[in-house]
Amino acid sequence: MNSPVTKTTDSPFNVCIYGASLDTGNMGVSALAASVFKLIQQFGPDAHVSLLIGNRSSDPQQLLHDGRTISVDVVNYRMSPRAKLQEHLYWILFMACVYRAIPIPGLRNLIRRKNRWVRTVLDADFIGDINGGDSFSDIYGKSKMVTYTMPSIITLILKKDLVMLPQTYGPFKSWLSRRIAGFILKRARKIVSRDKESIPLIEELLGAHPSRDEISYCPDVAFTLESILPDDAKIEPALDTETKTPLVGINVNGLMYNGGYSRDNMFGLKMNYREFITRLLQRLLGETDCRILLVPHTFGAPGNVNSDPDASQKALDGLPEADQARVHMLREKINQNHIKGVISHCDFFIGSRMHSCIAALSQGIPTVGVAYSKKFIGVFNSIGLGEMVVDARSLDTDAALEEVLSCFGSREDVAARISQPVAAAKERIRETFSGLLNHKDVTSADTRD
Repeated sequence: MNSPVTKTTDSPFNVCIYGASLDTGNMGVSALAASVFKLIQQFGPDAHVSLLIGNRSSDPQQLLHDGRTISVDVVNYRMSPRAKLQEHLYWILFMACVYRAIPIPGLRNLIRRKNRWVRTVLDADFIGDINGGDSFSDIYGKSKMVTYTMPSIITLILKKDLVMLPQTYGPFKSWLSRRIAGFILKRARKIVSRDKESIPLIEELLGAHPSRDEISYCPDVAFTLESILPDDAKIEPALDTETKTPLVGINVNGLMYNGGYSRDNMFGLKMNYREFITRLLQRLLGETDCRILLVPHTFGAPGNVNSDPDASQKALDGLPEADQARVHMLREKINQNHIKGVISHCDFFIGSRMHSCIAALSQGIPTVGVAYSKKFIGVFNSIGLGEMVVDARSLDTDAALEEVLSCFGSREDVAARISQPVAAAKERIRETFSGLLNHKDVTSADTRD
């Protein structure tokens, strides 16, 4: 049985974060990593933070924090058969099982020395998994869920405390996914949901398990992400921020545009998303005097199914040349803080990537979320704007267009009532992390049983 060990004042408070990286093409995932880091530093200034992530390299990643660039340690795992053995996720899982099953001090010390991942987890005082915000689910496929949840399973095998950080839970289409989810949630020290809609599902998976008492609600951490105006963002044509005509930001989701990873309407959309984007641009340009800013939020290589720039360019190419003059586009990848800074120029925003919407909402910008999953309604409801979600799974193209244009027409009303709930959301996030990190003053788990 584990015995508590009091943390000495002169030793670092070691924090491990799963499911968020600063070096990714997905700016939503990077926004989560940056926001969690900032919150940890605010309430645990003595903390040493490591990102334990799937990544080719274990090189430190760079983060803008308090006006300076700092390095954040990375402990990587790989899934490639060409990966170093000690870095392969299944080898790490095997080593964790051996560590638990064979209580021989010499063997355990050898595993500690040889496997950096296992050593980092064993030495951790706080371990939190945020699962990219929405990957504690099989919406992207069962195999992806297995991979994403493996770090949490390894943590539990090693008998370490696990905190499920604010995220969406489910949906789970398969029996296997539900079993994995239940296994993890029943053993987590704390379960934090970023939307109230997930809580009944969590309670269902827990049943009468005591962990039901450890469920709490906290808005998405990216509401606290710092907005930084970039010096040299490549926007074409150049953006005139002084003009009075409304600027409508639009995020075109490459994954939705291409039908998901399977390219065959993976998310079960009722609308034709490609047609929706084309007609949305045409109607905004034809029926209003607005300018449009296309804001990619996930950057993939050309031809990648997940590339927002590719999808944005295809949508732009479908417009008459005369209309294209009123459409600006962010042409290169910039970091999560700078993209939020670019979005700050908008008077209205329409997004299909969840964190592009959060970047706008958190700055008081009236925003429509074009949803491909349940996560949108939960996050929008967290600030009382559920009516601004247009669900692509239940509305056809015509109905969705009318909903978006209606929201555009009521943007001034939304702008007038958004600031207070956003401020309340940010305060609740700070209170949640203050409470989570204050656990460090009590005990840290000792795995030397």
